Amino acid sequence: MKRSHLMYTSLLTIYNTHYPLFFSFPLSSLLPFFLSSVICLPVLAQSENQDMSSDILPDNYLQDAPADSVIQGYLCPMHPAVTAEVDEQTCYICGMALVDGRIKMPHGSHDSHYGGIFFMARDTWHHIEGTMPAPGVFRFYLYDNYSKPLTTMHASARLVYQEFRDENGDETRPPVETLLIDADDGVSFIVSDRRLQLERDFHIRIRFKQDQKEEDRFDFAFYAYSQTDNPSGTLPTNTSTATLIIPDSPEALLSAMLERVENVEMLIKRSRLNEIYLPALEAKDLALALAENPGDNLDEEQMKTLNHAVKDITKAAWRLDAFGDFGDKPAAESSFKVMADGVARVRKIYLRR
Repeated sequence: MKRSHLMYTSLLTIYNTHYPLFFSFPLSSLLPFFLSSVICLPVLAQSENQDMSSDILPDNYLQDAPADSVIQGYLCPMHPAVTAEVDEQTCYICGMALVDGRIKMPHGSHDSHYGGIFFMARDTWHHIEGTMPAPGVFRFYLYDNYSKPLTTMHASARLVYQEFRDENGDETRPPVETLLIDADDGVSFIVSDRRLQLERDFHIRIRFKQDQKEEDRFDFAFYAYSQTDNPSGTLPTNTSTATLIIPDSPEALLSAMLERVENVEMLIKRSRLNEIYLPALEAKDLALALAENPGDNLDEEQMKTLNHAVKDITKAAWRLDAFGDFGDKPAAESSFKVMADGVARVRKIYLRR
């Protein structure tokens, strides 16, 4: 999973990543909201009727949290829940200067534990890992947002091979599916079925609590069997790099953006959703750079079209980043249509020149 989540999709910055509206708020001010919004307690402290809060975590609960959930940060001596990732900050509650401290950060680790594919639920508390350790075997693990195992006691899940829906998304006949069975370890589901093979799409629908109204959906496709030395469970064909080089000319910017968009489309088609964030966000950065450097030959109407298209591409990229984290292929496909339409409008502008 993405290594940048240590700082970028961690406890506070996930809101800035997926919801840019929060840019104007101090990061530390979002902490109480986040901790009060997550649902379900972890193993040994989990109750299906009791919401999660930092005050009722068991003693020493975070003692064995994964090492990459612990970062060097800053916290208030009087209010340790108030944290920051940079120095010279003050507590928004009491005004005291934050001091050095090692902080265990939710979402600090989005790496797989069993060589599978790791996703985050929409409630941002539950996390899951799907694995295919052998032909015809699928195992599905539950974690909290510190990557600690969660019991399957209150959850129910089904594996869907095929759905039948009309153009409006309404179900026309029952899906081809099978229930996931609780494994003996108490923190995972398992199913054995010969239809489970490499390169075949399927998805999981799960309720983490019995009173959860709508099921969460997670889409999977495996291109290699899950092993600890193959953490992603996918083929290494995504050639995007962490450092994006911004070209100088509008033509080169458009070409680079088209390359990223094609990559996003390929990844979505192959259900490699945990990889789409990088080319999607790079396409956004290239689109923004093009708006800043559109060339000298665009008239006012073309500039207006370009700016509107770049806005759509930017919003679509943030949504693709989010839906990739959530493992939701239909939502990612919908957002990609918006991005592709925006890119098509940009391309049309420059083809007319």
